[in-house]
Amino acid sequence: MASQATGNDAGAVDNAYEQIIAHSNEMYDRGEYKEALDKYEDASRLDPKQGLAWYMKGMTLFKMEKYEEALQAFDMATKLDINLVEPIIGKAYVFMKLFNFNDAIKVLNEAFLKSMDYHIACMIGLCYVMLENEDEAVAWFKRAFEKDKESTLSFFDEMYAELVLKDENITVDEKVAVKAAIDKLKKKFTS
Repeated sequence: MASQATGNDAGAVDNAYEQIIAHSNEMYDRGEYKEALDKYEDASRLDPKQGLAWYMKGMTLFKMEKYEEALQAFDMATKLDINLVEPIIGKAYVFMKLFNFNDAIKVLNEAFLKSMDYHIACMIGLCYVMLENEDEAVAWFKRAFEKDKESTLSFFDEMYAELVLKDENITVDEKVAVKAAIDKLKKKFTS
């Protein structure tokens, strides 16, 4: 009887955790980051052994431009669930935002070993573009292209818009140079 109650309690915690995460995700999607962060923290207190709330907490902190705190949340998510690739990618986004492309490449290589996904390969390629290492960029984009041609081509424009165009720390001349490098790479894969 006692083990049955424990199982029911665990199910209730799982259900409550999932509901909190779902509600938090809705707030996150609406850009209500402070409110979402509070709810993700509630979820992490409710079930401290789950990595998902910590990952989403990291993404929320990233959106709030609290990069050091985001890195800590991503590290906790990875510690709690070593199979989650998303927190590793989250760390890479932080490093890319901080123009720390070498550390971004390091963590993305770790993620690529766990999930040989075109998106991760594209992100590594983009880091090499930013480091002006065309040979490595081409090698990584080729890996991505082999995995998913259409998505890789879309990635170029999406990431340029997300990581370069919206960044006020990148000068217009730098944005033009990055766009030219990306267009040159795209041409290599479409010709």
